[in-house]
Amino acid sequence: MSKRKDGRDEDDGSRRKESTPVSGASELNTPLHTEELPAAIECPFCGSRNSEQFSTFGSSLSLTQYYCNACRTVFEAFKWKGQG
Repeated sequence: MSKRKDGRDEDDGSRRKESTPVSGASELNTPLHTEELPAAIECPFCGSRNSEQFSTFGSSLSLTQYYCNACRTVFEAFKWKGQG
């Protein structure tokens, strides 16, 4: 590794690992695209399906937010295929 002008090590890429795909990866590892997200899902608080998508992203990129019109609660759901 070489040194930068400020004395810190310069990353030459020699320490990077190549990512290898997991063999046997299924559709559970495939994120849903925004247009594939369900328009309404069951509210985990009251059980109503009277919900609508509130935001494409939740507290992390793998979550989406829905709003329940019945109990007026915002809740999050995973954006992955194969959810029960």
